Amino acid sequence: MDWEGPAKTAATLKNAPLDELSENERIKVSSRGLLLVDDGKQPPHSFRDELDQLTRGERETLSNTAKELSKFFGIYRQRERGVRGRKSGDHIFMVRIKNPAGGELSPRQWLALDDAADAFGDATLRITSRQAIQYHHVRGPAPAALVRHLNLLYRDQGTLGTCGDVNRNVVCSPIDGLDPEHDPRGQELAHAIAEELAPRSSAYFQSFLSDDQDRQLVPINEQEPIYSESYLPRKFKLALGHPSDNSVDALTNDVAFVAVAAGGRADGSLWDLWSGGGLGFTHNNPRTAPLLALHLGRIRRRQVVDAARSIAILQKEHGERKDRRLSRWKYTIRRLGLEAVQRELRTRFGIELEDAPPQPLGPMRLHLGWHPQRDGRFWYGVHVPNGRMGAALRRAVRRAVEELDLGVRLTPNQDLLLCNATDQRALEAILRAEDLRPPESLSLVRRNASACPALPTCGLAMTQAEGILPSYLEAIESAGLGDVDVVIRMTGCPSNCARSSTAEIGIYGYGKNEHVILAGGARNGTRLGRILYPRVPAEKMIPVLLGLLRAIRDRNPGGLPAGEFLHRTDPAQLRAWVGLEEDA
Repeated sequence: MDWEGPAKTAATLKNAPLDELSENERIKVSSRGLLLVDDGKQPPHSFRDELDQLTRGERETLSNTAKELSKFFGIYRQRERGVRGRKSGDHIFMVRIKNPAGGELSPRQWLALDDAADAFGDATLRITSRQAIQYHHVRGPAPAALVRHLNLLYRDQGTLGTCGDVNRNVVCSPIDGLDPEHDPRGQELAHAIAEELAPRSSAYFQSFLSDDQDRQLVPINEQEPIYSESYLPRKFKLALGHPSDNSVDALTNDVAFVAVAAGGRADGSLWDLWSGGGLGFTHNNPRTAPLLALHLGRIRRRQVVDAARSIAILQKEHGERKDRRLSRWKYTIRRLGLEAVQRELRTRFGIELEDAPPQPLGPMRLHLGWHPQRDGRFWYGVHVPNGRMGAALRRAVRRAVEELDLGVRLTPNQDLLLCNATDQRALEAILRAEDLRPPESLSLVRRNASACPALPTCGLAMTQAEGILPSYLEAIESAGLGDVDVVIRMTGCPSNCARSSTAEIGIYGYGKNEHVILAGGARNGTRLGRILYPRVPAEKMIPVLLGLLRAIRDRNPGGLPAGEFLHRTDPAQLRAWVGLEEDA
């Protein structure tokens, strides 16, 4: 799509009164640190009041105002959607945990997460593309009990800040600390950034934590020293990249730090700073677009957390707060200008940016199968189709962590690593007992593919993604194209949660039964795909995909990687080879 460029002006905290900003801004300010539900019509009441009513079955779901506050606590209000996306089913919730760097999760933590799937959700665990876990179909009385369970047994502040206008989960290469070649210690920084940018108001603890007599455990505190009463204009995402692994898709984040391999080895002392990425946009709004991050310079390890905080503050002060579609940092940094942001970081915040050219980004790696760890043990990468862990996979992982004392890490490709293994045969026997296929037996196209949940639960989704992509993969394999090495990612809307815009073949929903098809993204996340088909009816998706994979296999004499071949080939030629140009 053609982007018109950044707006020249914006409604910010510095230049616009509250009554001229979006309703979300009024809700945040009137909440006094997320404590109060104040819709401006009825007397304010605490978020805890609505939560307790929900738990007692006295209300079907949260109010519209409480819904906005609940996102800061990791809770999304949803409703089951039926034919053509109509919201006609039960009121439900999605609850997401915060999991900096994707783990490593201890056996105790994993068992708590696994137990919660049966006790509170739909008996599945959903690994996200940001290395977190989501619980789906959480029914009305259960969200508070689920969050309390996670805080008690998984991690303090387990769901705090996983949604809402704050920093989200900080992602990191899942092989950080395992890789024998590089040791950037990115996991340490991911946890430090997550701690620094977590909301400080006591609202989360007031709402979810109490002793066995239901007494509050902490005094009321509405102060937010970093975010202030208005928090950020929109969500904020950070990543830490690895020299030999860009599975985090660093350039798609608001802020990314990529470890520099000086002298051939990264020890975490130097980091390239990238900023201003983000893939979400709005259909038919040329002011919005997927954008990749810009290189700001190189910094030393001791200033990584400071740089993350400083950019968050700049976004708080200068971000658009009237039109939420234009509120992400990717638009703010381009409106302010790269040089102005660099100058602010240097002069105001004391960030010592070095003007060094960026190190080339590493490849996107899947990490499946057996790999040696730096300590002499092994990790095993388990493929999780679209991140959805059903009964068999849950049983296998549970047995592995219980019987073999393994750690668990989640990957940005929605898979998981079983770490610290010493007995490879014992782990393989556990996996075979649940009839789990080893990754090497899966087709390349299946290993590489991923999708977001989309319909029937996500309120933004226009189409299916996770629910329909498996049928596309089966058709591809049945046509003898399963071993075409191509990354296909699919989302139900242009929010791009599965990062379809950087995929070699990307798909996102448009309307109720149509999809946009992108082609030519770079596998290492350094190039966006371009629109190949602006609207493809669902019934013609398989022929289009088969045609593209045949072109990659049969019309690529140079053996270029799929994304490079699709990028270099004229779109009209690709459509001619597919043979559906007039129909699609």
